[in-house]
Amino acid sequence: MPEVTLRHEIDCDEDTFWEKCFLNEDYMKVLFLDELKLLSFKVLEQKDDGKVLTRKVRIESAVVGVPGPVKKVIGEKLAYVEDGRFDRATKRFTFKILTDSMGDKSRVGGELWVEKLGEKKIARIAKISVEVKIFMVGSFIEDRIVSDLKTSYAQAAQFTSKYVKDKAY
Repeated sequence: MPEVTLRHEIDCDEDTFWEKCFLNEDYMKVLFLDELKLLSFKVLEQKDDGKVLTRKVRIESAVVGVPGPVKKVIGEKLAYVEDGRFDRATKRFTFKILTDSMGDKSRVGGELWVEKLGEKKIARIAKISVEVKIFMVGSFIEDRIVSDLKTSYAQAAQFTSKYVKDKAY
């Protein structure tokens, strides 16, 4: 089961990252649809009791550049629900991914947090584990997920710095 830790520097403060970006539906739509070019992004449920924010988000992306046998398992698009929880006291977001196509044969989940580097600079850290139990293609799918995560998280970090600068937060 691969586990990856991703660390990216972002030009904003901690509160701006959480409240104006990561937990903000408008920002997330622009990130996922316009920047990352995913097929859909929809908040299914979001609740905030002041201590914990929980949300479920449905995301769909096109499946491209994978061998035929893998595409048969996944389909033409990968649809999943991110079930997440942001603890306001610890400022940590934990999540699990529930895919439509792989059911209980896959487990993706992790934790995301930030570390302050300066007045207007943070490091966003994501620790993610990936497990796909599908005969013959599971390890290929795991590697592809990790590769896609690395790419999209790096792209999101650059986008977030620009987004914050453009909005003058």
